[in-house]
Amino acid sequence: MTENVGVAEAPPPGDAAPRATATTAVVLATQMCRFDDVLGAAAADRLLEEGCHALMAEVRDRGAEAESVVPPSWRCADQTARFPALVAVVTRLAPMVMTLLGVPVTDARVSFGLTMHNELPGGEGAQPAPVRDSAGAGRITFLYHLHRRPRGFTGGQTRVFDSTVREGRPGVAESFRDVRPDHDSLLFFPADAWYQVRPVTSPSAKLLDSRFAFHGWLGAADR
Repeated sequence: MTENVGVAEAPPPGDAAPRATATTAVVLATQMCRFDDVLGAAAADRLLEEGCHALMAEVRDRGAEAESVVPPSWRCADQTARFPALVAVVTRLAPMVMTLLGVPVTDARVSFGLTMHNELPGGEGAQPAPVRDSAGAGRITFLYHLHRRPRGFTGGQTRVFDSTVREGRPGVAESFRDVRPDHDSLLFFPADAWYQVRPVTSPSAKLLDSRFAFHGWLGAADR
């Protein structure tokens, strides 16, 4: 298992950052850590296959006309009990991650769902706004990425934004880092950080050519 940030940083908005005053925003860098080759090739491929079966079963249960129907995006809400191997690896890494991020989690129970993007539009008005999983400290978000090899889609980076503080109120900074959704990679960042999934295009429109991610939390058992 190797640790690798795997990010592309946004260029600074100007040649020099302005000095902070009572009315300017202070920018706080968002800490993150990423691990590659988390489960190994064979186990990751099995997890991808099982995830596809779980997703299509839920699609059929919600009224899809045929097994071959692939929605542009889908989320299976709670998959924690179905995939114990992922629970085990996140639990094993949790103490190290809390130290690296500087986020102590009192109750580090693991919970996660499965997300799929086969087509996620971009452009003005189409791209979802940045979101965050928790408004308070003490939780950690993680994303375990999966995809067919060779990759059947383009895009799909996780854009993690820095934060600003203006007059005591947090906000989204203009600076960010884009993290590649590489197969069998696991990304952690504080749950109060803003993030966004970048546009996804899958030319074949096949399910296995989609972007998959187990999206979960440490210390978020109520989700």
